[in-house]
Amino acid sequence: MIAATDLLAYLTPAAYSHIENVAANLQLAADLGYADVALLVSGVDGQLRVHADARPMTAAAAVPVTRVGELVPRDEEPEAYDALETGVSACGTRRRTRRGIAFTSTGYPVGPPEQPYAVIVRHVGQSVAEAPGKMEVAFMRLAALLLERLQEGPITEIDDDTPYSTTRLAGDGVIEVDGGGEVTYASPNAVNIMRLTGMDDPLVGGPASALPGGALAVTPVLGTGSARGITVDVRGRSLRYRTIALAGAALVLVEDVTDVMRREQELRVKEATIREVHHRVKNNLQTIASLLRIQARRSASPQAAHALDEAVERVSSMAVVHEMLAESAEEQVDLSLAVRAVVDMVGKGLISPGADVALSVEGETGFVPAPMATSLALVAVELVHNALEHGIGVAGSGSVAVTMSGSADEVLLAVRDSGKGMPDGFTVSDSANLGLAIVRTLVEDDLRGTLTFSTDQGTLVSVRVPMTGNSE
Repeated sequence: MIAATDLLAYLTPAAYSHIENVAANLQLAADLGYADVALLVSGVDGQLRVHADARPMTAAAAVPVTRVGELVPRDEEPEAYDALETGVSACGTRRRTRRGIAFTSTGYPVGPPEQPYAVIVRHVGQSVAEAPGKMEVAFMRLAALLLERLQEGPITEIDDDTPYSTTRLAGDGVIEVDGGGEVTYASPNAVNIMRLTGMDDPLVGGPASALPGGALAVTPVLGTGSARGITVDVRGRSLRYRTIALAGAALVLVEDVTDVMRREQELRVKEATIREVHHRVKNNLQTIASLLRIQARRSASPQAAHALDEAVERVSSMAVVHEMLAESAEEQVDLSLAVRAVVDMVGKGLISPGADVALSVEGETGFVPAPMATSLALVAVELVHNALEHGIGVAGSGSVAVTMSGSADEVLLAVRDSGKGMPDGFTVSDSANLGLAIVRTLVEDDLRGTLTFSTDQGTLVSVRVPMTGNSE
C-alpha cells in the first residue's frame, strides 16, 4: 500500500489544492447522490490509486470499506481509466455486483481535459437508479452537477477565495436554484425551515432572493462558480446557509440553528458570569488577606501575629487560583503556574534579603480542575512555609526545592529541604503543626491522595493525587 501523500508529490501546488478540495467535498457528493464515491490519483506510472473515498449515509454502499492507498486495476474500474485517458466523463453501461449490490459506475476526470491528474468514480446502486422518487431525482441531479463542478477546479469561498467544503447534515434543507435565480426544487426539510420563519409563499417558482436571508446568502453566489457559508438572523430565527454555484444552477443547504445559537449564547453568558464570579472572589480574598495583614501588624502578641501571617498566605494562595480562573474560559488551571506563584509569594514573605537560602520550583503538571488546583496550591504553601520556617530556619541557610509532574492518571508534588530533618518517631497525626494538619486533610480526605515523609539529608514530603475522582 502506498501512502496517499506520496501520490501527490509530483503535482503542482494548484493541482494539489484542487485534489484536496475534491477530497474534502466527497462526503457531500456521496450523501446527495446516494452513491459511494472515490478520488483516484494518477501516479507517474499512469496507474490509479485511491486518494480519498466516501460512503453515503443515505444508501447501501457497493464498496463497504475505505480503499485509500490501494492500487485500482483497469479491469476493476474501467470507467476511471477511460475518463483519465480521454479527458471526458465515462459512464459505464455494464452492471456489476459487489456484496449483492448491483451498480453502475461513472468516471469524472479531474484537471485539464488534455491532461487530467485524477478521476472521481461514482457507483450508483440499481435500487436507487431504477426507482427514484422526486427527492432522489433532485438530489442525484445536484450530486452530478457538484461532481462536474469539482472537475474544473477547487470550490472557493466568494468573499476571500479560500478553499470551501461542506457536508450535508441530517436536518438540512436542500434547495436547487437555476441560473436565473429561480427556485426549482425545495426538499420537505427546506419547506419546513422556511415556514418556521413565517414564509407562507411557495418556495418553488419563486426567486431565491425572496428566501429569508436569500439575498445575502444565495443571490451573490449565483453564476460565480464560488460558494458562501453564512448564518443569517431573520424573523427571530438563525439560518445557516451553504451555497455552491454549479453549472447553470446552485446547490443550497440550509439549516435552522436557532436553538444551537441560543445555547451557544447561553454558554457564553454563563462563562462570562463564572469568570466574573472568580474575579470577585479573588478581590474578596485579597481584601480579607489585607485585613488579616493589618490585624497582624497591630497585634501585641507575636504568636497571634504569626498565626495571622500564616492565614494571609493561605487566603492569598486561594486568590491566586481564582485570579487564574477569572482569566480562563475553562474551569481548569495550569497547576504548575499556580504553584510557582504561591511559592514565590511564600519565599518573599519568609526569606530575608541577603539570606543564603535557595528556593526553586521545577516541573510541569498541565491543567487540572479548579478545586484540585486550589487545594494543591494551598498544600504547596503549607509545605514550603514549613520547610523554610522549621527545616531551614528563619536565620539559617540551605535550599528548598519544589518539584512537580502530571499525567492523565495523577499529579505529583514534592518539597525537599536541606534542613535538620524530622525528629525521631515523627508522625503527621501526632504533630501539633496546624499547617501539616491542613495538608493531611486536603491530600488524604479531599483529594483522596497519599502523603509521605522521609528524612535523608533533610526532609522530603511527597504528595501523590489521582486524577480519577478529582476531574469534576
